[in-house]
Parts: sequence; C-alpha cells; structure tokens
Amino acid sequence: MVLTLLSHQWKEFWRSRNAGRNLAIQILMGFLLLYLLISAIALGAFLPTLLGKMFPAVDVITSFCGLVLYYFAFDIIIRFMLQDLPTLSVQPYLVQNIKHKQLVGFLNLRSLFSFFNLLPFILILPFIFMEIGPHYGIVVALSFALTIFSLCVFNHFAILFIKRKTIISTVWLAGVFVAVLLIIGLDYFNIFSMRRVSEVLFTFLLVNPWLCLVIAVLAFASFYNNQRFLLRNLYVEEMVKSSGHKTSADYVWLNQFGTIGDMIALELKLIIRNKRPRNVFLSSSVLLFYGFFLYKQVYLDRGSWGFILMGGILITGMFIASYGQLLFAWQSPQFDGLMASNIDLRTYVKSKFLLLASFSTVAFLLSLLYGFKNWKIVPVEVAAYFFNIGINSVLCIYFATKHYKAVDLSKNGSFNNQGASASRYWYSLFLALTAMGIYLPFAFLINNWAGIIAIGTLGLTSFLLREWWIDILTRELFKNKYQILDGFREK
Repeated sequence: MVLTLLSHQWKEFWRSRNAGRNLAIQILMGFLLLYLLISAIALGAFLPTLLGKMFPAVDVITSFCGLVLYYFAFDIIIRFMLQDLPTLSVQPYLVQNIKHKQLVGFLNLRSLFSFFNLLPFILILPFIFMEIGPHYGIVVALSFALTIFSLCVFNHFAILFIKRKTIISTVWLAGVFVAVLLIIGLDYFNIFSMRRVSEVLFTFLLVNPWLCLVIAVLAFASFYNNQRFLLRNLYVEEMVKSSGHKTSADYVWLNQFGTIGDMIALELKLIIRNKRPRNVFLSSSVLLFYGFFLYKQVYLDRGSWGFILMGGILITGMFIASYGQLLFAWQSPQFDGLMASNIDLRTYVKSKFLLLASFSTVAFLLSLLYGFKNWKIVPVEVAAYFFNIGINSVLCIYFATKHYKAVDLSKNGSFNNQGASASRYWYSLFLALTAMGIYLPFAFLINNWAGIIAIGTLGLTSFLLREWWIDILTRELFKNKYQILDGFREK
C-alpha cells in the first residue's frame, strides 16, 4: 500500500497543471541542497581541525561531546520554522476503503525523506568513525551513531507533533516560544549550561555504550506519540472532538474595540491557521534573539550605536517588514467579500495599522530585557520602536496598497516568493534610506545619540499624527482598490 501511495504522489506531481514550473523549482532547490550537502561533507571532514582551533585547551572528542546538544537544539528551532507537515497528500484517501493505520504509516515514512534527517549523518558520522572509533573501539562508535540517529528521529517526530498541536491551540504556540526563550536566556546568562550537560552526557556514553538504548527508547516514544496522535485525529472534525474546544480562537478581549477589534481577531486567526503567515510570524519571533549577537560588549565599548540602532529597528520591526509587505494580499481570497461588505475602508486601514503596532509593541517589551546587558540599550530600543510604529508602519501600508498579486496561504513560507512583486523590494530600499537619512546627518554633525534622538522623535511625532496618516492611506487604498481586486482574482 505504501508503494501504491508513493506512485500516486509521483503521478500527481507530473500530471498537475503546473508540473513544468514545479519541476524547475525542484531542480533549483536540488542544486541548493546539493551545495549545502557538499558544504556539510567538507565541514564534517574538517570538523576535528576546526574543533582543535576553536578549543585548543580541550580534547577534540570532549569539545565535540559538549556541542552535540547545541546542534540538536538548533535543529529543533530550524525544523519548527521550516519543516513541512505531510498532511494534504493523504486527504483524498480518507473516504476510501483504506485503513487509517496504513495512511499514517505512509505519512510517517514519507516525512522521513527530509534534508534535516540527512544532514546530521553527513556532518557528524565522519567524526565518529575518524576520531571516536580509533580511540574507543567500533562498539562505542556504533552506539554513538545510533544515538545520533535516535536524536534525529526524536526531533523529527516531536516537531511534527508540536506543530500539529500549535495549529489546534495557540497555547502550545505560546508555550514553545516561551520555552525556547527561557532556555536561551538561562544558557546565555550562565544559569544553565547546555554545553556542560552535553559534555557530561556524551562522555558518559563513551564509557557506557548501553546509554544509546535509552536514547533509542525516547526516539521510539516520540514516533509512537506522533503515530497515536495521527490515528486519533486523522479527520479535522475528530481534532475538534478530541480537544473539546473550538478550533477557532475567540479573542473576547478584542470585543471592546468594536469593528476594529473584530478585524484584528480575524487577522490573528488567519496568522495562526495558515502555513505561510504563521511561518512569517515565527521567523520574525526568532529575530528577537538576535540581540544576543548584535548587542555584544565589543560594540557597546566601541560606541557603535548606529549599528545597535539598526539592530533595534530589525528586532522591533521585523514583523512589520515581513508580514506588512503583503498586508492586504494575505486576505486576497476574501478581499472581494471584504470590499463588498458594510465595512468602512478607513476602519479597515486603521485595524491594519494597529495590528502592526501591536506586534511591534510586544517585540519592544521583550527587547527591553537586553537592558540587563547594558542600560544604554534601552533608549536605543525606545527610539527604534517609535521609528517602527510611526514611520515603518506607514511606509509598509503605503507600499502594500501598490501590491496587486494574490498569496497562496497554504504554501510554506520558507524560500517561497509566490505573490512577490517589485513593490516589496522598493519598500525595503526606501525604509533603509529613510532610517539612514534621519540618523546619519545628526550623527555626523553632532553625535550618535543625536541621531538616535532624531529617529525616536520623528517616529513618535509621526505616530501621534496617525489619524492624519490613516486618512492618506485610506485614500491611497481607495484609489488602487479595483486594481488590487483584479490582481487578487488572478490565479
């Protein structure tokens, strides 16, 4: 049965109307993956040398053991953002006389053919058999290889389960985000050392190879949990019954804002329920952690406040830039209905403005934690925040009114340019030039802090004039409305 289903998938690919375009995309992706695999092979071959240079005072095998958990922790984050859920391919078979267990087995088998599952073997196995094997014997090397395989399987099925749960419940999505933030923060401030845990665990494995069986049991548990979840919830209706809650979230706290609150609630549901906007949100959330790399002490000591300001604009405004470029296109399937309904166009634009400002506010509040590194980061973040809600959001909505291509919400957001147009690139360029045009004259003529104050002051002034801006943006949307409608109707 599995072979039959795979043959159907192959025929579906070649018989689709867009087979030629899909083949061209697959070839380009194939070349990209080939390049990444060659790079991984080279990195795996030179890994002993690199570890020796990075940790000259530590034994190569010991330093390797200390980094294994870091790799798989990073692997979890990347999988959560980029790994697809293999669900749509079996939907036509749900009404056929086929056992659900066979369909679930097909889903799990097909999902294993992933670049994420191949990468650790190319990167890590050469080191195991070149370094660990000669020093500790073939039994230890094989147990280490089984452990790497088990961790890979554990991550694979754990992420499939978590992503399915986040689709059903926003609590899971918030929980994953808080957990990642907590672990990174504890490790960064040396409260909890993942490197130390990894070093102890895998050096213990070198002496006690039987530990690989414990990791293998965890991998099987992850597989079994995912299998059990799919068997229970293969139908969308069954997901609703088993959870005991509605799949659509009700944001009661938004009711106090009337029609604007209803529109923001609909937008939040759109982000949570659909792959592409959800991936944009998750990618923007990951950038909150960039401060650990951008706000290094060397830049603070050097007084590189312009560089730090750009980092602040990126952290507090990435959602505006990434989601806002397709602001109206996200609702392209329902745009005809929205424009024909009894909704004031100004109210519609204002809801978009407040949505972008709200996400930027949440990012800003979280970014204030970087003030524990250095209090001077806080006023920089404040200036960046005012720039984003006052200037970036206005520019974003304006350029969104020039975007006339529909967006397919069901597609994955990673490496996906479907629905892209020239307006988004003009927006990126104009935004960068605006930020530099405000900051650089004051920084050169006075000092860096004068440039930061200028950015924040103009941003705050623009935000206070938001009602005036909303009137201008409403007129712009009204002027381009029918061109946008025509563009969104094209498939």
